[in-house]
Amino acid sequence: MLDEQADLPAEMKTINSIIRRMDGFLYRCRNDRDYSMSFMAGNVVRLTGFEAAAFTGPIGRSYSAMTHPDDLEALVAEVDRAILVRGNWHVDYRICRGDGTELWVHEIGGGIYRGDELLYLEGVVIDSDDRRRADRRTEDMLAAVSEKSRLLLKSTDPIVNILRTLRILAINARLEAGRAGPAGASFGFVAHEVSRLSEETAVLAEAIAIITAELNMLLA
Repeated sequence: MLDEQADLPAEMKTINSIIRRMDGFLYRCRNDRDYSMSFMAGNVVRLTGFEAAAFTGPIGRSYSAMTHPDDLEALVAEVDRAILVRGNWHVDYRICRGDGTELWVHEIGGGIYRGDELLYLEGVVIDSDDRRRADRRTEDMLAAVSEKSRLLLKSTDPIVNILRTLRILAINARLEAGRAGPAGASFGFVAHEVSRLSEETAVLAEAIAIITAELNMLLA
């Protein structure tokens, strides 16, 4: 079998080799409602579930129709913003693939102009599903930690107040034990220990409250 790339220049062979290894695809399209594709190269099938010809051929499948409805408005707005300033767009969105599954992708693109005329859009779409889902798990975990910290901080205040009350009661009990003389010696010892433990616990509870508050500030 003849090598299909045998007659290609070395530069094109290198480019094609890189494109085949990409975890995504290159594209060129019109700036219309469908982002009608005129060129796609790379792992189009793996990302979209369709051959590139389904978008670039006679069928002309709409690429924007594959964008998740919840993400399409943000995608269009970002592309329009970049075109307005003749810059590049960097945007994350979900593709609704041919098999019904969703895939997060990251797109980098820009407009190609002739004078003031916008000729077409081109760029690269890369699979970012693993990264995006990992980020989401991290966000959920941080939210859960923040909520637990908030509950811990909320619970610490009444504990400190109870310990302060206990310490006051222990002091009063020691005074009463002193008035009772030798008969109240044992009770006085117990009151002293209760007071000591309540003070130590209050210090620890206040330290926990400070640490929890600092943690909440970091997570905010």
